Amino acid sequence: MTRLAVHAEIIKLTQILNVSEQQLAFLIPLAPESLRQFRFAIIELLQSQQKTRFRYLAAWVNWLPSRLTAIMVKQLFDPFIVAQIAVHLSTENLYRIAKHLPPHTLASISVYLDPRLARELLAYFTTHQIKDIAQVLLQQKDFVTMGRFVGMLSDEVVQDVAQIIEKESDLLEIAFYIESRERIDHLVHVLPKERIIKTLLIVSDPTQRLVWPKLLALMSHIGYELKQELGDLAVQQGEIVINAIIQAAQEDQLWEDMLPVVACLSEQAQSYVANLPALRQVEIIKSIVEAADECDLWTDMLVVVNYMQNEARQVVATAIAQIDIKVLHHIAYASLLRSQWEVTFDIVRRMPLEKQQQCQQILNTYMQQLDVETYQYLDGLLERYQIYSLS
Repeated sequence: MTRLAVHAEIIKLTQILNVSEQQLAFLIPLAPESLRQFRFAIIELLQSQQKTRFRYLAAWVNWLPSRLTAIMVKQLFDPFIVAQIAVHLSTENLYRIAKHLPPHTLASISVYLDPRLARELLAYFTTHQIKDIAQVLLQQKDFVTMGRFVGMLSDEVVQDVAQIIEKESDLLEIAFYIESRERIDHLVHVLPKERIIKTLLIVSDPTQRLVWPKLLALMSHIGYELKQELGDLAVQQGEIVINAIIQAAQEDQLWEDMLPVVACLSEQAQSYVANLPALRQVEIIKSIVEAADECDLWTDMLVVVNYMQNEARQVVATAIAQIDIKVLHHIAYASLLRSQWEVTFDIVRRMPLEKQQQCQQILNTYMQQLDVETYQYLDGLLERYQIYSLS
């Protein structure tokens, strides 16, 4: 999983724990799913700490007129306390109270509301009520809360809410924090195409540099066809824009997110990107190679290398030769999975003699297990790329 996904989870945790990102920096090495489960566990812990008291308060609320309860919520209770009491009320009773509360109060409570309860409650709200709450959260720039709930809304409500979000950068911020990552592709298709294109073109605006990683996160969670279409559109913005994206990916070390996107581009776009001067810098290629190895992305990496010309391939060979021998095992396995031997051997032949010999030894292990036809095919490639004599 990705650095961006980890960042999103840490931001969500800061909101729950009321701490800074720096205070949670020690969590960065953890997987996003582990952080997600940790976040849910904290929510459960917070709910259970004073469960008896909240249940007692909820029992009293059940006896009070909903209008009186609404007045108490507005004037006496902290939003966090209200959210904890809500867990012990029926959805119907919650709505009877909520409909008497102003949008800013509901927005404050929604920050702490259990998502499972929120899903049921949202079904009772009208589109107008939801838009009013969204407007408050938008003004407060509480994209985390908006992202938590947007995946629970119907397509029609999503379209209506999107209309009040004027800035494409705000759309990206919300998408970055969507709880149901598998819903992102669907939600992108719900929005008007021209809105998605405008959002993508943020990459051509240097003043929006801080938002670019969130666009990459969005691209990582959409389907192949849309990823290719939008990726090709980004490439059409020209070398200056693509170089800026490459530099941003290098600065933020986002290659584990970037590489699968590049591998989905059309052939023409991949060929263009793969041979840009920026991707002939050893430090950048080394970062990409390390990301491919750490995140098991060699099949994507080899797809991109396949479009590289001689000079770029030589830089890839140089970068691989500087990394631990284990990377050679991973490349060999990826080549076997996708039958990408030709591009692999072309890279190997450009490495120092010692690395070529190591590759030969690794390959011998695989060749002993292959059928006759595949064995003969690889043997022919070894001879063609003049690696044969190194066994």
